[in-house]
Amino acid sequence: MDFKFELEFNESRSNIDEWLSHEKARGESENSDPLTLKLLVELYKKVDELSNLIKNEKTPPKPLKHMKITDKIGFEGFSFDENCLEKDVIYFAKISLPLFIKREILLYFKAVDCKTAKIVRIARSDEKEWSSYVAESERLEIRKQKGNE
Repeated sequence: MDFKFELEFNESRSNIDEWLSHEKARGESENSDPLTLKLLVELYKKVDELSNLIKNEKTPPKPLKHMKITDKIGFEGFSFDENCLEKDVIYFAKISLPLFIKREILLYFKAVDCKTAKIVRIARSDEKEWSSYVAESERLEIRKQKGNE
């Protein structure tokens, strides 16, 4: 496994996410509106990001060699429409999810074959976002198919 992206992977989960998870586990956020809380956390992240940029404290993310668009997605992986992977090789990926609050998730995946990827490592919060996105995509596809009948 290539560990040159490990620091970026580990830092992708911010301190505010850790704090919020801890508070939720303690039951401290029961009386809070989840949507308001999520928007406040995202706002905090943006302010923190701008602050780090102004202070020149954060190192820019390492650029990836390739940029590909997935053909199909699933809960445990995804595929491409062209041969771009080497079987059994583990890759690092940054995936932009087209959500209301733009999300970039970081993960490691293993090439099952030259087109198919199986997710082998993903942060817990990113896994929730990914699963929600896949589920919503599947719901939209079902609605689309019902509309074509």
